[in-house]
Amino acid sequence: MPNLLAIDTASANCAVALAAADKVLFRSTSTARHAAQSVLPMIEDLLTEAAIGLPQLEAIAVLAGPGSFTGIRIGIGIAQGLGLANGTPVLPLSTLAVMAYSALQAMDAQEALVSVKARDEEVYFARYRRSSRQGVELSGQEQVAEPAALVLDSQSGTATNFVLVGDGWERRDEMATALRLDIADAAAVDPELNLSEFVQFALLRLALGEAVVAELATPNYVKENMLYAS
Repeated sequence: MPNLLAIDTASANCAVALAAADKVLFRSTSTARHAAQSVLPMIEDLLTEAAIGLPQLEAIAVLAGPGSFTGIRIGIGIAQGLGLANGTPVLPLSTLAVMAYSALQAMDAQEALVSVKARDEEVYFARYRRSSRQGVELSGQEQVAEPAALVLDSQSGTATNFVLVGDGWERRDEMATALRLDIADAAAVDPELNLSEFVQFALLRLALGEAVVAELATPNYVKENMLYAS
C-alpha cells in the first residue's frame, strides 16, 4: 500500500487519515471552524504514530469540494503547502464522487444520484456509476442549480437501479420533473463521509495516475464551470 495522506476539511468535521504499512490511521475533530489550526497537529500525530516523515508520502489526497468554501480553501492550501515543501503529488477529489463511492459500497445499486445543499436555494448534483477500475465514473458533469433547473445527461442513458445520496433531496418532486425520473420510491441515504472509504477511493485514483503536482491542485467549486439549462 502506498503511503498516502488524506485530508478532509470540506465536511462538517475536520479529519485526516494516513495509509501506511498496510494499515490506515485516523484523526478527527468536531471543531470545523478551527480546521486550519487542527489539521497540521493531527497530521503530525499520525506521522509520528506511523513512524514516517512527510518526504515518505507518495501522495496527499484532499477533498476539493464542493462544500464549505472556507473549508475547501483550507484543505487545498494545506495539501499544496505540504506537497510543494516535500515534492509530493496532490490528489484533489470531488466530494460528490467520494459520497457516491461510499454509498455504492454499502448499497446494492449501480448508480448514485448525489445531491447536496448549496447556497441560494440551489443544490449540487451529479450522477455517478459504479466502476471496478475507478471506484465510480461520472456521467455527464457535476452541476449546481435550483432543483427545477437540473439536467440529466441523456447521452449516458436512462438512470436505473440507483440510490439517492446526500441532503439535497428535499424538493424531490421538482427534481424528479427536471431529471425526468421516477424517484418517488427510490432509496435515499445521507451518509457521513467515511474516511476509510475516502482512502480506498484515493488509492484507486492514485493508481490511475490522477495525482498532480501540488501547484496544479485546485478547488472544485463546480459553479464556475456550470452550464445551466436554457
